[in-house]
Amino acid sequence: MSSADLRYPRQTLLADYGRAAAGVLLCGAPLLLLDVNRWLGLILLLGFLLFAVFLARTALRHHTRYVLGPDTLCADGPAGTLVEWSRLDRLKLSYFSTKRDRSDGWMQLSVGSAGGRTVKLDSSLDGFHDVVERAARAAETTGLPLSETTRANLKAMGISVVHRNAAGQEEKV
Repeated sequence: MSSADLRYPRQTLLADYGRAAAGVLLCGAPLLLLDVNRWLGLILLLGFLLFAVFLARTALRHHTRYVLGPDTLCADGPAGTLVEWSRLDRLKLSYFSTKRDRSDGWMQLSVGSAGGRTVKLDSSLDGFHDVVERAARAAETTGLPLSETTRANLKAMGISVVHRNAAGQEEKV
């Protein structure tokens, strides 16, 4: 297996930059230009800080590339780290719904290996399915126990894994 160079799509990043800039502007401008009461000022300041953090997160995602290799996942960027598949000790796949009927939303993968920081990726990343599949195989190989939620989300993505039940027997999920 060769290495794959993965990034977040430019269109997704531009949309996030737009949302972050609009939030910073809409919350920051009244603080600078108007005389607002203390409580409204506090709410606007908190909104400003929230959107500023979102802007910083978007910039971090923009300047990070992910290299998926046969033995590692490397986050190459300002907050880079390395996940060694043979030493995988964390894997969590979460689904966040944007609708009450759970018909729309996104997935987030959190993976990490011994001694390293956790890498969090969301489903808008080009090649997300490949990373999830590789992480699931690594968890299977290392015998990493997966939560019920993670197993259900893997199944929803069409990825089956061998899981050891409470009796220690293997079952395909």
